[in-house]
Amino acid sequence: MAKEKTAHAQVPPPTSHSAVEAIVSALSELEGDIDGLYSRVEEMKKRIMAHSNEEVEKLKQQVIAMANEEAKQIVDSARAEAEAESEKIGEMGRANVANLKKNINSSFDEAVDSIVRTVLGDTTPVKAAQPAKAKKLTSDGKPAA
Repeated sequence: MAKEKTAHAQVPPPTSHSAVEAIVSALSELEGDIDGLYSRVEEMKKRIMAHSNEEVEKLKQQVIAMANEEAKQIVDSARAEAEAESEKIGEMGRANVANLKKNINSSFDEAVDSIVRTVLGDTTPVKAAQPAKAKKLTSDGKPAA
């Protein structure tokens, strides 16, 4: 049989003392290689974790930015609605004040005459034309039923 040149061909027969030393040496090298691989794997794990944490932080910042933008839009929309409602309420208030002033002005002379008669002790009712009665209005400025 022809001998092929392999790594095993260099190892002497197992009965020899040098063969045991060669096996121990090979196992020692293998153990060193395995330790090196473990070390590289641990380093790779650390790099992957650091990269993952960076990506998570980036995504977190993006989500926060999107949420802030959405919240800003909601607040702006609510503010616009509140301002519109406030303007409507202001208009109704101004209309009610104007109506009250009109009613006060229309009955002012009669009120003065009534007070003067009361102060002078005259209790006879005046048969003068009655001024228009104040109209009751609803909160939207329309006449009450």
